[in-house]
Amino acid sequence: MIDLSKIYSVPKDVAEDIVMKETRHPYYSVVLDRAKIMNSWFQSEYDEYTAISSTVFSDKSYIIEQSTIESDDEYKERLGRMKLFPLEQKFFAAQQRIYDENNVNRMFPENKDFWKYKSANFDDAGCSITEFYRDKVMFVKEVLGFGAVVTDLMMDGQGNPVTDNNGNVVPYNFVLRPHEIFNFQVKQGVLTLLVTRQMYYDIQNIKKFRWTAYTPEYICVYIQQNSVKKKILEIENPFGEVPATLLKGQTDANSSFVVGKPRRYSLKGMYLAASELFYDLKKGSELFGHPIPVLFDSVVRSLAGVADDDQYDSRTIKEGVGMAIIIPDEQTIPNNMLYQADMQGLQHLRDVIFGDLMSLIFSMAMVRDKSLVKSNVSGAAKRFDNVDEQGLLASTAMDMEMVENQVLRRMAKVRDEDFENYIVTYSKHYDLSSADEIFSDITEGMQYKAMPLPLLVKLTAEYMRKRSMPQEDIDDVMNYFEEFGMPKSSGDLRNLLDILPTEELARQVQIGIESNSEQ
Repeated sequence: MIDLSKIYSVPKDVAEDIVMKETRHPYYSVVLDRAKIMNSWFQSEYDEYTAISSTVFSDKSYIIEQSTIESDDEYKERLGRMKLFPLEQKFFAAQQRIYDENNVNRMFPENKDFWKYKSANFDDAGCSITEFYRDKVMFVKEVLGFGAVVTDLMMDGQGNPVTDNNGNVVPYNFVLRPHEIFNFQVKQGVLTLLVTRQMYYDIQNIKKFRWTAYTPEYICVYIQQNSVKKKILEIENPFGEVPATLLKGQTDANSSFVVGKPRRYSLKGMYLAASELFYDLKKGSELFGHPIPVLFDSVVRSLAGVADDDQYDSRTIKEGVGMAIIIPDEQTIPNNMLYQADMQGLQHLRDVIFGDLMSLIFSMAMVRDKSLVKSNVSGAAKRFDNVDEQGLLASTAMDMEMVENQVLRRMAKVRDEDFENYIVTYSKHYDLSSADEIFSDITEGMQYKAMPLPLLVKLTAEYMRKRSMPQEDIDDVMNYFEEFGMPKSSGDLRNLLDILPTEELARQVQIGIESNSEQ
């Protein structure tokens, strides 16, 4: 028998030495830089109709490099004016669909009252279990690329574990972001050491750091104010393991140690290209997107209230609606002429951004942007376009299912409950078709006489659920099919669905019965 404790054991003084010397993991800076970049592509607010970001980041120099032909002032101006496309935000929202209704099944057969309470307040900070995994855990894992879910015990004012009515401890969970995981160690796939640093402000608004060193044997807590650290807690580890699950995005093939990276980190260059091209488009539109007046110098002086013999800087009017071309009075060009620039170049640039480039980005992100799909494409073809996105969701679901089960196992173990009775399963199949796409399938099938009644019934029910129609309406339409069979055309089916609610449907059904009887 192998003594696992010798393999996974980490001396207490080793962990404390890491805290005191602030020894970082070799990949700490790597994961932090990646997370910082991806967070920038996520955080800005985005209007998908105007493609204008309302959030301006004061420092984007770590993302946007200075051009060799740019002066320092020009570069500074571009940094201040450029808006970042928050494409990452859109792609992450697509992944969050794995938590749509009925996609996650959680079974807690024992002590249901406790787990009902935890499901509604999983982190003891007001987040339900779904909100915790959907909004917090998955963001750290998929967008930032690295982090951890840590399980801890609720403590009273004297530092003793809080227990429920059955005498069992009360665990809760929280999420660590990349900058909070200072160091860690993995042996043979097992997390054997975790050192964390979390910033907080005390009741007197004094900035402090909470350091925690987790080993399978001990948990030690230190408080740092300025440069002074003080141990405030040392307990035997009630979990018998480091109570944390590392969150890793994708495996980094170039790394000798697998820390993971953000799922769409490879797209950062394309995100930047889209943002820079849009900056060029916006700049060009400001300069040439409207007629520019050509004014005589004397007219400008008169409008500005500048005397003929006074000097003034005509360059103060540079761009935008206030821009003008100023010419000497002796020129023969007619006064008050309007100059309109050729907009073909700007239109081409717009087509590149919102056409080819965006299509490529969405394709590489394995997410379909419905606004980029031509309306004349068949419903079947549109469904085929969903294959990559379905694969992305299935992969995400498998990862999150594994994380949630690991956390649940740890919570059940510390409460002396049988984890085998606790089951969490995620759906691995996702229907991403819209209501219109489903009805397009129905129309095609009925048009080519290839729509058997059982398939029509299934697709119609699916269509009605996509339209958020009440179950009673769905039941009534199913009863109509059972009574009258296949409608003659998709138009008749559409008319049938349009006459809902149920009272009108019942009346129409009765009319149909009487009409059939007369025939």
